[in-house]
Amino acid sequence: MKVSFLSFGLGLLLLHVCLASEILIGKHSHAYTHDSIRNNQENSLGIYNGKKTTIAKFPFMVPTRRSVVPGREYQHCVKGGQLFTADKVLVNVNYTGSWDYDIVVVKLNKPIKFGKYVKPIKLVTTSLKPKTKVAIAGWGPASQSEVVSLNLLTAKVTVYNRRKCAETYSDLTSRQLCTYDTKVGPCDSDCGDPLVYKNAVYGLYAGGYNCLSVPAVYVDVPSFVEWVKNTIKE
Repeated sequence: MKVSFLSFGLGLLLLHVCLASEILIGKHSHAYTHDSIRNNQENSLGIYNGKKTTIAKFPFMVPTRRSVVPGREYQHCVKGGQLFTADKVLVNVNYTGSWDYDIVVVKLNKPIKFGKYVKPIKLVTTSLKPKTKVAIAGWGPASQSEVVSLNLLTAKVTVYNRRKCAETYSDLTSRQLCTYDTKVGPCDSDCGDPLVYKNAVYGLYAGGYNCLSVPAVYVDVPSFVEWVKNTIKE
């Protein structure tokens, strides 16, 4: 499964638990092609009404595929960019398979070389306020006729009041946040897409009951900054 995730250090990545093993960074805004055909049902689409963008505008994002397995490497990759394998995968110990604690730190097999198309993103400890407009980006299919989008798509979405969001998701926690827009937003195949505001990552898309008709749920990254720092030291 292809996901989007984020570079935040010389040889470290932060991502949603939709995992991947082959990691390509920089230069290329196209996602990997799947070995099997993706489900094209409406509930598996990516960013609805997203617009094409480039990796230069989102240089902290990474296209991946398959599940993260430390030490595994594949022979096939698209041209351009830097190719890495996962040296160590550190899942939050409280993760049980739900959307809560759905976050991972990945140690890569070598340092990331930063440049025009490869840049880190900031981690912050303050959460976003409701009604804030933020960017989301990812490689999920843009329509039911596509198996996978070959272009990085982006959209502006609106942070939603957590208390109102909990009316839809009764198990929502303080470690999650929501966005809600009726004409644009992520869907299931874009799990892991980042919420970005002023060059900092605030959320990783976790899922939603029904795309656009109800709020979208994300991991609240600021809630995990201390965990990330402590995990890096391990």
